[in-house]
Amino acid sequence: MKIVITENAEKSYNEIINKYSEIKASTFAAETILILDIIEKNNYIGSEHKKTPYRKFLVSEQVYLFYRIDTEIIYVVLFWDNKRNPLDLEIILCS
Repeated sequence: MKIVITENAEKSYNEIINKYSEIKASTFAAETILILDIIEKNNYIGSEHKKTPYRKFLVSEQVYLFYRIDTEIIYVVLFWDNKRNPLDLEIILCS
């Protein structure tokens, strides 16, 4: 399957990485690449997020990657820092 990074996912990824030190940002980037490879090979490895079409996978201690599976494409829709308000997550995923 092909993986597509949405604009929203790219924006949230950059917001997170810009808060990190250079070393932590490099580690996070490497972990993200590994996880995208895992998801590409095993689409349903991430846990379902409530009763939504989204799945989530823990990238680091506090960041989840949210994605949606379409027929031939996996859409990465958001990187979520768990320190943020969970109500905001629901608003973003529902929009």
